[in-house]
Amino acid sequence: MDVYRGRLDLLDYVFFATVERGKVYETGAFVHNYALAYALKLAAAPYAHRQQKPNYTEELADLNQRGVYLTPARPIQILYRLMQWNTIREAYGFGAKPQSIGYPDWGFARVLRPGSAFEFYALIAEAKRIPDSPVFHDLLAGKVGYARLGKFPAKIRLHLTRAKRVERKEGRFTAGAGIQRSREVEVQGTSPLLFNWRDIESDPAVCDVYPATLPTRLIANPQFSAGEYYLVEFGKEDRVILPGQMRFLARGV
Repeated sequence: MDVYRGRLDLLDYVFFATVERGKVYETGAFVHNYALAYALKLAAAPYAHRQQKPNYTEELADLNQRGVYLTPARPIQILYRLMQWNTIREAYGFGAKPQSIGYPDWGFARVLRPGSAFEFYALIAEAKRIPDSPVFHDLLAGKVGYARLGKFPAKIRLHLTRAKRVERKEGRFTAGAGIQRSREVEVQGTSPLLFNWRDIESDPAVCDVYPATLPTRLIANPQFSAGEYYLVEFGKEDRVILPGQMRFLARGV
């Protein structure tokens, strides 16, 4: 098993409606791992949909067969900006406009600003079975990669760092624990690693639950009484614990 730590930097404004408070649409301080998989071209959806119904199970199944998994991205630096839009039709212009199911007529969007940064992890069982994604192959080769993310595809920059050592263990553990990065503590902040509840085969005994993280619930600091996990080492004082049985939609939607 190869494990990589990913850094994601926003180069443009990123918006997705995590929470809707009246006419204010707020972007969450995270990047869901399903969105990350599509952004990196590891999964693909049809260009047009007859219904607003996602097909995550079918579209992410290939990654499970190939042994490729991405965790949700936690924030390490967050910057916001409040924007307003107005798309109400002019009375003298076009005729009756059908109600849009994708965009409201007017409102405010709290978006992530350029300069925001996130961290995620990529787990790869076999390097030879990686999907045909040019940007992901560049990242694995140590290059800087660029992709698009969000409802209005915004440019992002990514970079991966390969772990020096990955040790498989079993027993009682707390996922995300063991991080020791004394020189980076001020930069990294205290935001815990994020995990996708539906991507873990068994329920943790205790965890912190994040609200409003559709399409699935994200959690942090999950404690397991028993199970397989990976002790991942990036440096002498840089270690992290990741659950061993993670795959996309391990328990369905």
